[in-house]
Amino acid sequence: MKLFHHKRKILGLILTVTSLSAFAEQLPALFINQQVYLEPQLTNGTKVRFFTDTGGGWNVISKELLEKYNWPIHKKKSGDGFTELTPMPSFKKGHSIPAGDQHNFMEGKLFIATQAKIARGANYQGFLGGRWHAGKILKYDYPKQTLSQISKNEVAQIKAIHTQPLGFQKNDQGAYTTAFPSIDLIIDGQTHPMLFDTGATVHLSKEAQHQLKVQGERAGTSYMAASVFDQWAKKHPDWLVIDKADILLDEPMIQVPKVTLGNITLGPVWFTRRQDKNFHEYMSKFMDRKIDGAIGGSLLQYLSFVIDYPKEQLHILEVRQ
Repeated sequence: MKLFHHKRKILGLILTVTSLSAFAEQLPALFINQQVYLEPQLTNGTKVRFFTDTGGGWNVISKELLEKYNWPIHKKKSGDGFTELTPMPSFKKGHSIPAGDQHNFMEGKLFIATQAKIARGANYQGFLGGRWHAGKILKYDYPKQTLSQISKNEVAQIKAIHTQPLGFQKNDQGAYTTAFPSIDLIIDGQTHPMLFDTGATVHLSKEAQHQLKVQGERAGTSYMAASVFDQWAKKHPDWLVIDKADILLDEPMIQVPKVTLGNITLGPVWFTRRQDKNFHEYMSKFMDRKIDGAIGGSLLQYLSFVIDYPKEQLHILEVRQ
């Protein structure tokens, strides 16, 4: 598993395509243990760290920061009451990030919540979920640890090694509900509809940290429903399993040697076990179809890709494994 603080030897073929670096707007990103943060600077130079999560449900910033800088509060009618929102703060030129998608009830603004509720002990002050990513075209390069925003004209110039459709749940007006992307993944000859989830997180035991060669408890992962996970473990006793690898839920992790995304095969990929109802019942309510799990940093670590929300496509640009 690729570490933020360590260089990783490239063992396989490097597949390359036309570079977008000449015209992409690079965002102030920070990659830590296969998870992606944005760290823009306020006009006074103070850094604000946001956790980014394509499978996350809210865009939010800490109440403590809002009160410190006396940012404006907008009240928006919600049900029988009102929801408090604040616009994206003003950032220093060259160290900024865009606001969220305008085409939802938040209109690009942020919820307000306490630091403890947002991060639950982690080191970030804001959270950017599906409704921030929606409407954008974003280039992630996990091996090079960069995140950029590009335009529709620019994405037309890329030459991907593979392009795969994404699915989205939409309302009667054809607009995204949550903007959670679904994607097909093939493992052991079976196709699994999955959430495309850059924020998939596991809190690792000491043994799991050692096995995965990760420094720190929090890391990116991928998830699989327990019924599928248990079948893998029974059918493939040679696949490495770490019992109670997830210290929050006492769930195991399994290392799948190879997975296939479209015409790209890569691996190994670690999956964390989750109860079936988490995906088959709960998350599937917010998706365009029933899903079995989620692909996150333990898979995405190998890829440079563009996620194109307007065209609802994933373009894989490069694979390093």
